[in-house]
Amino acid sequence: MQKVNWLIERNIFDADAAFIEELRRQGYFWQETNYLRFHPKDAREYFSDHECVLFRGTLNLGRNILRTSWIPGAYMDEKNLRCSTYYTYFGQYLLNNKYFILSLGELIRRRREIIDYFESDGNLFIRPDSNMKSFRAGVFNLNVLNTMQSLGSELQRDETTLVLVSGKQPIAREWRFFVYKNQAITGSLYLVGEERRDEIIKGGYLEDYLNNVLKTVNWYPESLYTVDICESAGELYVLELGSFSCSGEYGCDLSLIVEFGAKAALEDYEFVNG
Repeated sequence: MQKVNWLIERNIFDADAAFIEELRRQGYFWQETNYLRFHPKDAREYFSDHECVLFRGTLNLGRNILRTSWIPGAYMDEKNLRCSTYYTYFGQYLLNNKYFILSLGELIRRRREIIDYFESDGNLFIRPDSNMKSFRAGVFNLNVLNTMQSLGSELQRDETTLVLVSGKQPIAREWRFFVYKNQAITGSLYLVGEERRDEIIKGGYLEDYLNNVLKTVNWYPESLYTVDICESAGELYVLELGSFSCSGEYGCDLSLIVEFGAKAALEDYEFVNG
């Protein structure tokens, strides 16, 4: 029987050592690497061609992993994890359910229209359409950053970069869930206001909320991914979707992440190889 191999980029996530220990406990073989050491043409130094391999690490290295022959390699479907893709399906459940997706150049051209639409003082939430974290999402004041030169300099992006723009929203708490298809695997609280707090979630209303959303939406970006949810003004919302391979674990149950990671990887491997 084919066994899942793991490729781990070390010193990326807080639970780094504990994750390696969990792989050891469950009897999996792994190799360690870093971004500077790895190149797709040298992949056979780690595992043979066409092996069942699952990566955990950074987005940039994940891109290189997907250039190998390994299956699945990494769970980080760039197209499906764009806001412009998954917002189509999750729209009604999103915190930022009223939004524009447009280029930075168009954001500046239509700046006054957009500020007026959100009845804003100029402070708007801006994030990249891409999940590749080309700049850090946050609240930016378009009355101050009111030219392409100033906004581009702040974000270190050019005028063609696609962004999502929405009104500024208060967020009381944030949670991360690892998800297999349309089933929550394990979750963790990770932010209360501005304070980091890692607390595992075991069942309860948060997991019920997410599972109900996932079953209603009935679409997922790939076999494994993450969903961050938040509480705003006393209501729960979906905050964003992310990559299984490249998302931090916080206080999530590592044994379940490894178990379902291997399950999905082996299913995809067997689907490709018959």
